[in-house]
Amino acid sequence: MTEHDKRADRLEAEADQLERRSDELGEDISAAKDRVEEMRQDETVPTADTPESGLPPEANFTTSGDQPPEGPGDSESGELPPPDPTETD
Repeated sequence: MTEHDKRADRLEAEADQLERRSDELGEDISAAKDRVEEMRQDETVPTADTPESGLPPEANFTTSGDQPPEGPGDSESGELPPPDPTETD
């Protein structure tokens, strides 16, 4: 067996090992996703808000005396304020 054949065999063995590790990692990821989904369904397990539930906690913070920010359609007239004349496009 030539040096080239020996190296090819080593590389094939390494590729097989990497493929097995990749498959194992995929199974671990799938199992972790399943566990997370089970915990989300279990009301006794405290969980953080999911991104779909709105703003992140740090964005929902006002200090004492601050007026809460107005959301779309919250203004009294329902219209946007006039553009700032110093702003340019």
